[in-house]
Amino acid sequence: MGKAEILHQIKVAEEQVRKMTREAEDRRKQLQAEGKRLAMQRVEGAEAALRKQLDSKVAEAQRQVEGRKKVLLDEGAKKAAALASTAKRRMADTKAFVVSEFERAVDA
Repeated sequence: MGKAEILHQIKVAEEQVRKMTREAEDRRKQLQAEGKRLAMQRVEGAEAALRKQLDSKVAEAQRQVEGRKKVLLDEGAKKAAALASTAKRRMADTKAFVVSEFERAVDA
């Protein structure tokens, strides 16, 4: 083998190394981009699941609050009706008392 042939083989080998390096770099970039894409998909999926879970819990809490609110409003309405009924019953007694007191004051 002559000097020129050895130099040619070295150049060919160097070109092969450069080509392999470019291919490896391209593959690395491709794998990196794919990894980022997969990571973003997983993060987005986890966020969506978390949002869904949070929405579900908020909806459940709102249902509980609405149920408790209805119970409290019903209890308040019953108490108000009872107070109105008691007031109506007492009104007749009060009216009779006031009239009797007035009559007694007039008679006196």
